[in-house]
Amino acid sequence: MLCCTNVRQRTDLPRYQNRYSLHVKLYTSAYAQQRSPRGARHATTNFRLPLKKANKMKKSTSHSRVLGWGIALAFGAALAGCGGGQDPILGTGVGAGAGGGLSFNPPAGAIAPGAACVANASATIPTVTQSDPTSGNQFVTTSTNGVAAGGKAVSATFSLAMNPASIDATTFTLAPVGGAALVPASINYNAATSVATLTTSSTLLPGTAYTAVIQGAVKSAAGTPIGCNYAWNFKTAALPGVGLAPINLGRASTFGIAATAGVTNIGATIINGDAVLNPTATCNAIAVDNLGGFGACTPVAPTINGKVITPTFPDTTTADAVVADLKKAFLSITPPAGPPAAGSLGGGIPIAAPTGLGAPAGSAMVIGQNLFFPGVYNSITSIMVTNDLTLDAQGNPDAVFVFQSSSTVGAAAGAAAPAAHTRILLINGAKASNVWWQAGSSATLDTSAEWQGNILASASVTMKAGATSCGRLLGGAFTAGALVFSNNVVSVPGNVNAPATCK
Repeated sequence: MLCCTNVRQRTDLPRYQNRYSLHVKLYTSAYAQQRSPRGARHATTNFRLPLKKANKMKKSTSHSRVLGWGIALAFGAALAGCGGGQDPILGTGVGAGAGGGLSFNPPAGAIAPGAACVANASATIPTVTQSDPTSGNQFVTTSTNGVAAGGKAVSATFSLAMNPASIDATTFTLAPVGGAALVPASINYNAATSVATLTTSSTLLPGTAYTAVIQGAVKSAAGTPIGCNYAWNFKTAALPGVGLAPINLGRASTFGIAATAGVTNIGATIINGDAVLNPTATCNAIAVDNLGGFGACTPVAPTINGKVITPTFPDTTTADAVVADLKKAFLSITPPAGPPAAGSLGGGIPIAAPTGLGAPAGSAMVIGQNLFFPGVYNSITSIMVTNDLTLDAQGNPDAVFVFQSSSTVGAAAGAAAPAAHTRILLINGAKASNVWWQAGSSATLDTSAEWQGNILASASVTMKAGATSCGRLLGGAFTAGALVFSNNVVSVPGNVNAPATCK
């Protein structure tokens, strides 16, 4: 009997065809009488069956046709007895979740991540709150940086802690539209972030539509099934490309600020997000109240739309866990050579000296000066942004930008609008939540700067009068780091209290 694992999918077989071979295609019924579309390449199983040379066979054409059909039927029967199509090269059905056949169809009534599950709405019923790639993205990269064999990472974020054993290849599925469900290289669940990630075993096809599905027996840690099935569509870019995976902040994701050496504030500062002060839990050198706020903090405390977490509030473990995840995230965007320590994100494009970025409003766009596309950029000295700096996502709302500085990150001083001041402008789908600034030492946002993106600094972060940040300011990743404010606004992108444009 033919073993499934000996059959190899070949989308390029026509170039190998010759008069000494027979090319057999087995299609699903959906494609039996039509040409298989590009997006359904994985739904076609190709075989090359060596035959004796035609000039030695001396058989009639009709005899060859009968032989061909007989072999095709034999292969079909062999495949039918292989038990579920689990071969990772064929990439066909993965059991019940894919219908056990060559064609995968999303469940009827599935909703997109983030949509309201009206049928079963409850705080105890898990939902899928977001995905990467996002639903409808038409410019998805075909591979994810750091994934073996050029694979692609596709993720879903849940509203509740989940049971990892319930998230597998039958409940989390990826398939080209109209094609076969792919057999993933792995499916993992991160308990700290409630994120499940499906990683493919190879590069996705360019210019191809895919559907990802969360369905069936996915359950919360408490054993409650999801209330709705979820499905989202995306399309890969026309040309192959490698993108960065979302930066994983773990338990630090809801925090607008982090400091290991306390907070100093003057003026009406607003923080839209949580704050962690660990180990020094002070505001203007006064101990915070350990009730979730800044306490007295005279002469004036920042207004916080969130909670202030300390070494003893709400317990004795949360603050340490948040700081530990902050340090992991910092190293995940730090170059292998550091500083201040060896990180894991190499391959950055060097930023040419001098490392002053930006140009006056209305200037011509110059790549590498006042215009940057998604990717990793590295400075062996400092990074200073002056005037306007534009980040262009090129239509991809999941595009990630990482700027690495061996020293400081800063925004030059300016004057309040409409006068000139430092601005970071996001266009063509770019989001502040996907922009990251790694400072090998400290960061300073000078007067009236309009900052976009998350700053992860080894030491302190300072904001001067009137500066704003649509992005987290997380200091003290490796050394004592204070947060210094002066009539500022800091927002976690997407926070309910953040400005509407802060995404």
